[in-house]
Amino acid sequence: MLGEQTLDREVAIRAKEADKQSRIVQRLKQHYLAGEQLYQDNQLDAASNEFSAMLELKADDEYALYRLGAIAFRMGDFDKSSDYFERTIRSNPRHEKAHYNLAIIRLMQSEQHFKYYAALAGRGTDLRKVTELLGNIDRFASSDGSSESNDPLDKIAGALKK
Repeated sequence: MLGEQTLDREVAIRAKEADKQSRIVQRLKQHYLAGEQLYQDNQLDAASNEFSAMLELKADDEYALYRLGAIAFRMGDFDKSSDYFERTIRSNPRHEKAHYNLAIIRLMQSEQHFKYYAALAGRGTDLRKVTELLGNIDRFASSDGSSESNDPLDKIAGALKK
């Protein structure tokens, strides 16, 4: 009899936990759908609230993290955006769009630092490599996504190795 009561109690606990998980998944889905619609309607603050609510339910939800990164990017907060994309990658290392967006942010930041360097460098400094890097970054940024768009990126990588 004692074993039967223990088993009944364990079944009840597991059923309660499964019900709780089901409610969480349902709430995640509701917030996601609402957030996506708001994002598509360019209501970024409201969309951000929906995706943030998802993180309150599941702190490492890759969909919420990615979308919050995209929202921060669109709002021009690149540090916050890169943080969200990094968290997305930690949640799912194979999230290709997060890797791409993070790379774009890093290229933009690199471009700024190269420009600062060029402006601050002494008169005798040879800026040919920096100028070439900046040109390659500009060509990559303005590429149309064709197969040739990798060439400037390859040039950037090659120039960095030198």
